[in-house]
Amino acid sequence: MSNGDAAAARGAYRIGRDFRLDTMDIVAAVLLGVIQAVIEIVGLLGFLERTVWAAGPVGFAIYAFYNGTTWILFHAGAFLRKRAALVMLAAAVTALVRWFAGDPDGPILMFYGLFPAACGAAVFAGMRWRGGRLLFALAVAVTSVANQVALFVGQGGFQLVDGARWAMVSMSIAAFGGAIWGLVAWYLGRGLERAGVPAVQVPPALAAGENDRA
Repeated sequence: MSNGDAAAARGAYRIGRDFRLDTMDIVAAVLLGVIQAVIEIVGLLGFLERTVWAAGPVGFAIYAFYNGTTWILFHAGAFLRKRAALVMLAAAVTALVRWFAGDPDGPILMFYGLFPAACGAAVFAGMRWRGGRLLFALAVAVTSVANQVALFVGQGGFQLVDGARWAMVSMSIAAFGGAIWGLVAWYLGRGLERAGVPAVQVPPALAAGENDRA
């Protein structure tokens, strides 16, 4: 168990601190949001998504597996800054950039971003930042499932995948894929920390870590 994990096990969780971003948190979230948006715009993600969705149930199953990859950078940032709300702000920034860059989904991108991010943040709050790799695997798994739900809501319902049965299959795949991408995010964050990127050692939402910053 790391020093941060040990302190997390002792600290009393205060949810308000998880959603009170300081200047460095905001800078990190905006930077990650812009980077992710550029990746998605240059990679023509909106076009690729529609191409995949056109394949019906199989296409949505494929999308379910890889949708979690779009959350890796955000959760790596959350690992470094130890704030659940960072994921929400970064997702909002990505949605705004894509929206103003002319993405055909327009303002609904905010729903696609904020609803899953909020669900993932609820995992951090519910688990009180305990669990390490398990925490991130579960957080991104839940985020990916919520991402799939948001897609069905935004695109008109389960008829896109020939009914609720295939929708549930795609959500199961999203959970499996999300757990994998959550571990990738944890290792990416850990790698960046070891490479010298400034990181918070204990979540500020824990009383024990209120002033414990790298």
